[in-house]
Amino acid sequence: MSAAPTSTQMSSTQMTAHTPTQNGKRQRLDKDDDPVANEKNGNDKDSDSDSDDDKDSDGDLTHDEVLERKRKRAVQLKVLTQIRHQNAEIWKIAAQHPIPKPSTPLARAIHEFAKLLMGIPRKARGSSALSGFEETKLPDPPSEEEHQAWETQKQGREDYICQAQDKAMEKYIAKKLPGFQPNQKQRKTVEKDASEMATLKKPMQPVIFTSQILNRGRSRYPHHFGKQCEAALAMAGFPRCTFDWEASYNTPWNTTTATIILAHWVKTYDANGAREFGILTSDNTAANHEEVLRRWCTNKAPKFRDQTRNGVLLQNPAGRKKLEENLLKTQGIISKRRMKNKLYNARKAQAEKMFGKNSPEWSMLCHPEVHSDDKLKTSDSSGSRQKLSLQWRSSGLDTLIDLLDQAHWRGKIIPREKRAAKELVERGQYAPTPDADRFPPKGFQLSLISPAWYDQQEGLMLAELALQDNDVFDIQESILEFKRVFRSKASLALDATGDSSMG
Repeated sequence: MSAAPTSTQMSSTQMTAHTPTQNGKRQRLDKDDDPVANEKNGNDKDSDSDSDDDKDSDGDLTHDEVLERKRKRAVQLKVLTQIRHQNAEIWKIAAQHPIPKPSTPLARAIHEFAKLLMGIPRKARGSSALSGFEETKLPDPPSEEEHQAWETQKQGREDYICQAQDKAMEKYIAKKLPGFQPNQKQRKTVEKDASEMATLKKPMQPVIFTSQILNRGRSRYPHHFGKQCEAALAMAGFPRCTFDWEASYNTPWNTTTATIILAHWVKTYDANGAREFGILTSDNTAANHEEVLRRWCTNKAPKFRDQTRNGVLLQNPAGRKKLEENLLKTQGIISKRRMKNKLYNARKAQAEKMFGKNSPEWSMLCHPEVHSDDKLKTSDSSGSRQKLSLQWRSSGLDTLIDLLDQAHWRGKIIPREKRAAKELVERGQYAPTPDADRFPPKGFQLSLISPAWYDQQEGLMLAELALQDNDVFDIQESILEFKRVFRSKASLALDATGDSSMG
């Protein structure tokens, strides 16, 4: 029997696997027989597969394959982003609270109550917009000193009461024998008595409050309701009624001020102080109160920035002149947009009356690009208007639009309405300089385009417009049909007689 191998022999046997062979080469273990190496290689493969999208080149993939993998990865990320945004939008729509519009009686009532407390005047009819810039409408936000005083008022009051309780407890223990420890009931009684005495000696006083209610204002609320709210604000430590306009609505100052304002508005409503607004009971809820005031405060932030900027400009003549120019420019843009909308609606109404709603002619006029703008004569002191011609419109389309304008005022019976309708559509002569930056709508009917304008356009622009060769309607037939409404019955009967005799 052979003896069992000793530990020394086993060690030498195991070491032979790592010693060089006779050929001078090191033996390698098979990778399939090494579980540690297999696990490491598996992890390396996973990490390599995750980083394939981040590599610019791969030894096993061609350049086109790498680009294709990156493209697919980008498409996947884009789809995931769209899904995330869609889910967020669905959540917003499902969770949002329907807020009453600013024009509703509830919103107007809360807005006017807040304006009463802050001294914001109501704009009088006939007042110029520039005079409104000269008035400071929104009150200034709280200063750092006002913020600090309001935030530390409550803490100072608590510190004063705590000090009074500590002094009372020391006096109580000093009267007892050495080593005396008061029980819970004794301590509670001493602290309560000390708090009451401290409150009596130094009662809580409201801060010096600056009222901003206009004595000669035109508010629909009785002023005593505003005075009661101001008293509550003063007891809460506010020196005046204002919001921190450029801060979030959820800041302590804004939320506390809003809570006090809404609480006293509810008291005013219950006392029948808001009867002139005609508030619906279904709208008068606590959630609506909060959201209406939140929206009003948030929307005033850009207005306050404009007010501050305008105040700086008004301090010197050059700034005042610039402000006047900006104001005139803004008013001109608003007036032009308003007049164009009126003309747009008038033409659509005439097309609906003549051709019917959803007819090809009516659908063509629904494009805002079809209607031209107007401008004021800079050399005319009366400020008369001029039409800006659209070079892309064909002569037939110009004729049809002109007939629509004539039908708008010629169909009126009452003289006052007729004058107003004629003033709307008769905008003077065409300006010498046409509006070259206007183009027809995409997919518009090609026969309604001016051939001269079409020949001058680049191919890239025409490809973008994608004009349609198929005629949805014949513009000449529409013009002839429209012209019939301007003719008298006798003229139409004479034409009918002539046609019958020829037949």
